[in-house]
Amino acid sequence: MLRATIYWIISFSLLSLNLFSQQARIDSIRKQIPLLDGNEKIDAINSLTRGLMYNTPDEAMDLSNQAIQLSEETDYPEGKVMAWINQGVIFNQRSSFQEAKDILNKAKTTSEALDFQYGLAYSNLSLVAINIRENNYDKAIELSFAGIAAARKINNVDLEVSNLINIASVKQILKDYSSAEEFLLEAKKLVEDHPEIPKIRLGQINGNLGIINTTNLDYGIALEYYKEALVVFESTESQAQVANVLMNIGYAYAQLKDFPNANKYYDRAEKIWIQLNNQRSQAFVFKNRSEMLIEMADFQSAIDYLNKALEKEVFLDLALRSQIYDLLFKAHESLAIYDKALNYFKLHVALKDSIASKLTKQEVEQMTKQFEFEKIKSQQEISLQQFEIEHLKVIKSRQVIFVISIILLLLVIWSMWNRNKLKLKLLINEKEKLLVQQEVMLNQHNYESEKDKLVIYAKGLLSKNENLEKNIIELEDKLQADEHNSPDINDLISKMHNAINGDRDWAAFVMYFEAVYPNFFSLIENHKKIKLTTSEQRILALLKINLSNKEIAALLNISSDSVIRSKYRLKQKLGFVDSKEMLVFLSNLA
Repeated sequence: MLRATIYWIISFSLLSLNLFSQQARIDSIRKQIPLLDGNEKIDAINSLTRGLMYNTPDEAMDLSNQAIQLSEETDYPEGKVMAWINQGVIFNQRSSFQEAKDILNKAKTTSEALDFQYGLAYSNLSLVAINIRENNYDKAIELSFAGIAAARKINNVDLEVSNLINIASVKQILKDYSSAEEFLLEAKKLVEDHPEIPKIRLGQINGNLGIINTTNLDYGIALEYYKEALVVFESTESQAQVANVLMNIGYAYAQLKDFPNANKYYDRAEKIWIQLNNQRSQAFVFKNRSEMLIEMADFQSAIDYLNKALEKEVFLDLALRSQIYDLLFKAHESLAIYDKALNYFKLHVALKDSIASKLTKQEVEQMTKQFEFEKIKSQQEISLQQFEIEHLKVIKSRQVIFVISIILLLLVIWSMWNRNKLKLKLLINEKEKLLVQQEVMLNQHNYESEKDKLVIYAKGLLSKNENLEKNIIELEDKLQADEHNSPDINDLISKMHNAINGDRDWAAFVMYFEAVYPNFFSLIENHKKIKLTTSEQRILALLKINLSNKEIAALLNISSDSVIRSKYRLKQKLGFVDSKEMLVFLSNLA
């Protein structure tokens, strides 16, 4: 029952274009029409029609017929399209659904032929309700998106909002409430960003948000949305929309068991539908009242209202009739009138099955008609097609030759380009290879140069130390012969010994050494997991540059035996079996 209520409300709201005006605007247009002529007069009549169609549909229909006649006299097809759209909305309001569908499709086809985006947008928007009534929801969404595209082409934000509301409404029917809410919020943002959009849109958005909360059984929040929508619709004097929201409010109160308030709003809705002579909507109010009365266990009153609804059977669609039969079955069953209950149950089931099979039957009929049409058409076109086939063969052969020529030309161009590209690549590779070789040679030259500098510096230190040592020995020999030793002479000998072992010379040596063998000591320490002393570093560095024990002893001012002992201790610390293995390790170390 809730789904049926939402279905009717949404289907009706989908017919709401930008057709609502204040009474002052309607009066203003009435006064202007006699002063206008030509296309401007037709546009004004169509605008007045849109303002009157919900409150005085008969007068609106007369005005649309007048607009059609004037459009034909002045050769103004766009004016006739808009008049057709207005008539489609009025037919739909009167529940004359087939007439509405036919005239709206005519407006849509003509708009496409004229490339009249305004008419195309509004005809698509109006056809949405028709497709929903036929359960063709995919088509309804397709029309709505097409309407959005058309609205953007004519820069009509209000029309874009209306289509977003329509898509949200279809999503509600399909129970995709999260998507529905997203489209409604997008529409609401557009309304807030564009103050020129009629307030009626905000009412429609709030009404749909109320429906979503009703579906989620959150009737308190739903009532808040409905009442906000009611304020908007009452301010725009849109009686049909006012009645629509009043029915929703009554339904929400009925679900909250607040039957007095539910009755009050149903009364107001029924009064408006009677004024508008909308028979189907009156029947819908009766159906809603009966649901409430069954809930109150007033089964006989519910039956009376349902029978009043069936009196308007000619205006009812299958879905609404099925719901009425279902309620009559429940009411009679509760009163133990089982023969009538069974009869109504059978009617309910039959209509329910009919609704389910209706779409399949319509699709089969449509396919049959299309097949017959295509068969006749194909017979008439056989001779023409044969001639066209021969003509196309000639054109095709020329096209094939042309395409093959183009392909061959492209292949030649591609081959030449590829060959040049390959040559260039080979040339670049050769140059890069030459540069790499030159860089390697330069690095090798620099390495050998630095290595030579290191050896020369080490030899210089060795020569210096040997000369100093020789001078020291000579000086000591002379002092031993001289019984009167001077303290200054002894101090000079001490300084000469220190000069041999000086840190400044070692620092300079290290600078040269690390230029040739960077990270030499850290590599040893990391590889062997040890920490080298300064003395050990000196021994290893001198071994690395292939100095003999004697040369090392002279450089470090120690004896050759001391060098041998130091090498032995280093061999054990580094974990080598013999000195040769250690020297090979040092030689291979970068």
